[in-house]
This record gives sequence, structure tokens and C-alpha cells, in this order.
Amino acid sequence: MKLFTFDFIPYGRNLKGHLGYPVGREYFDPEVAAETYQSHVRQFQLCEELGFDGISLNEHHGSPYGLDNSPNVFLSYIARATSKIKLTMLGNLLPIHGHPLRVAEELAMLDCITRGRLIAGFVRGIPREHLVYSIPLSESEARFDEALDVIMGAWTSDYFSHQGRFFNYDSVDMWPRPYQQPHPPVWVGAISHDSTRRVAERGVTLCCNFVPTAGVKKQLEVFREASARIGRTLTDDDVVYGRHIFVGETQAEAERDCREHVQYYFNNLLDEINSAALRRLQAQNPEIDFDRIKPPFDFGAATMETLRERGLLIVGTPDSVFNDIMEQYDEVGGFGTILGMIRMGTMPEDVLFRCLRLIGEELLPKLHAVHERVATA
Repeated sequence: MKLFTFDFIPYGRNLKGHLGYPVGREYFDPEVAAETYQSHVRQFQLCEELGFDGISLNEHHGSPYGLDNSPNVFLSYIARATSKIKLTMLGNLLPIHGHPLRVAEELAMLDCITRGRLIAGFVRGIPREHLVYSIPLSESEARFDEALDVIMGAWTSDYFSHQGRFFNYDSVDMWPRPYQQPHPPVWVGAISHDSTRRVAERGVTLCCNFVPTAGVKKQLEVFREASARIGRTLTDDDVVYGRHIFVGETQAEAERDCREHVQYYFNNLLDEINSAALRRLQAQNPEIDFDRIKPPFDFGAATMETLRERGLLIVGTPDSVFNDIMEQYDEVGGFGTILGMIRMGTMPEDVLFRCLRLIGEELLPKLHAVHERVATA
């Protein structure tokens, strides 16, 4: 089993009491932002030193929740500061990108620059991103599917042509081509069962995140059933499993060190910003069924205890965290990569690095010893 660190690049100053949508530029300090990026680079260098398998970034816009407006840009910088660790984004928000061909070109560049360290990840994004870019929510699914068709087609065609609802290209000879042929590994995030079926049909890796364990079990049943219908054989490597993880020398130490950062992340950064944005979206899109796009649970009421009960947060000693991961592995039917969200909120470097070293020294060897098994439909 592999372990990737997954990071949102949250703004490095606690803005509790000032969050909503929009937050306002008066709370932005460029030096805090600069140090936020540099601190994350140091974090990723330590992850490589400790033997983590990869770094994963996401893309968010318009708030201190995440400063990674362009994971492609930041991964290019991180690539220069590292040498062997895998690099992925989860991912490029395809519905809001004006030209998916540009995304295909940038990822091919990054794959060549890193000599094949890239894993290309794609997601639709949370509703707030559509608000920032004035993209109708009703077009999100169709834009994502067409954009991914363009990217895959550009990577694999000698000369690429496409005439669609949103994008049109004629006989494009894309240079550079990806270093990995025919293209880098592709990860796609999904939550709904319909989206999960489409990931299965595309033959790419499914990424599950922000869904309680019982919900992931149902989601993976859908994934396996859809794959079996088209004759696709799945292994653990076809599933990436996201969880917030934190370890300490003792259970009490782990809980003490991460509690305030977990609560700030869920109750403030996630809930206050997204709730305000959703209210604005609802006013602008009265035709949308908001029960379909609301968060999978109430972020504002989340506590460390309720997050652990749902399986979303795994916190404890290296041994107890390993046992909890394997319990979820068995419950959902297996996964090949843990996407560990370790740095939460404004967690300081000393707390984070102590956790990372414990993971690298005591948890990671156990995860690497877990052998793949073939999943059954």
C-alpha cells in the first residue's frame, strides 16, 4: 500500500472570526502567503526523505481555505525541490478551465520536466469554484466529461480534432507529448454513484474522499459492479482512499496536538466559507437541487469524535492508526493508496514534522508491507 500526502495549502494565519464568502483582501498578508508556500515545500522535501510515495495537491479559488490556485504551477516548483517522489494533483478543476487542451499541454510539460513523476488528477470541484469563475452549476458535469475527453484525446491522437458543446479543435499536433506513453496515470475524484460509474467506464483510477466509511463501501460496490459490466478487472491500485490522518507517541498526545487544527479546518475554513458561498449560489441558481450538492455531512457541527466515528479522521499512535486503516481497508473492500490529509488548518511546522517523522519511521513500513489483492465484483 502506498501513502501520498494530500494538501490544500491553507493560508498560514488563523482567520477565525473573519471567514465567510468573500473574506476580503484586508486579511491577506503577502508575507504570510509566501511563507505558507515555502513551509509546504519544506514539508514535501521531508516527505520525500522519509519515503512517502507521493505528493498530491488540489485546486481551489477565492479563499484562504487553499492557496493552490494552480497545482500545475506549484508542482513545477516542488519538482525542482525534490528528485524522486511522485507528483499529482487532485486535481485540475476541469469545469472551470477555459481550454482543456492547455491543461493537457501543461501536464505533458510537467511529465517531461520530471521524467515521468507525474500522476494526472482531475475533479469537478466543489460548487464554490463555479461561483468564482461564473460557470453555471448545471453545466459542470458536461464540461468535466468533455474536457477530459479532450485531454485524453490530445495525449493519444496523432492529430487531434474535436467538435463539442463547449470546445472545438482542428488537427492539433500537440507538443510536447507526455513522457509516459501513452499518457501519465490518471486519477479522477468522484462522490456520486453516477460519477463513480463513469470513472469505471473510463478505465482510470477512482479517488474517494470526504465520504464516511459506510458511504465509501457503497461507492466501491458501484465501482466494482460498473467495472464488471464492461469486463474490467480491478485491483487495489484502482482505488485511492482519502483520510485525515495524524499520529503521536500516545493517543492522548495525538489528540491534543491536532484537535484545534482539525476543528479550525472543518468548523471554520470548510463550513463558514462554503456555507456562505452556497447561500449565494442558491440565490443565483434557484433551479438547482441543492440536496445533491450540499456537503456529505455538517462540517460546522463536526468534532474530532464524530469525524472518527464516521471514519474520516484517523488519529492515534502509529500502531493504532495502522490498525484503523486496515479495518477500513477490509470494510470497504480494499484500496492501493492512502491519500493522507495530515496538515490541517494552521498546524505549525514543529507539530507537523514530528507527526511526519513518526509516520515515516513507524507507520509507512507497515503500509508498504500490505500486499495487493484483486478486488471482486
